[in-house]
Amino acid sequence: MEHSIPQKRDAYEMLNNALAEGWDTVDTLPLRGDGDFLALTVSGLIRRAYNRNTVRKSRRADAYGPKRSSVVAVSSGNYLAAIAWKWPED
Repeated sequence: MEHSIPQKRDAYEMLNNALAEGWDTVDTLPLRGDGDFLALTVSGLIRRAYNRNTVRKSRRADAYGPKRSSVVAVSSGNYLAAIAWKWPED
């Protein structure tokens, strides 16, 4: 029985799809005190997160992924590399 080789996740494609669906780029990421939001990570996860910074800091795009910024997950407190964000609908 042959198995197909799984395709690697493409962070640039995920970002383009998210922007087409109404997500925002990390250039407009909410700052500290603006509340929590949904963050799309480089790994493809969508997590509720918040920003600890009072200024927007981002890492430029490279071979690893598109322009990204560090945010903190609400549930676990872990740092995440967000590539897009949007306000939760609840």
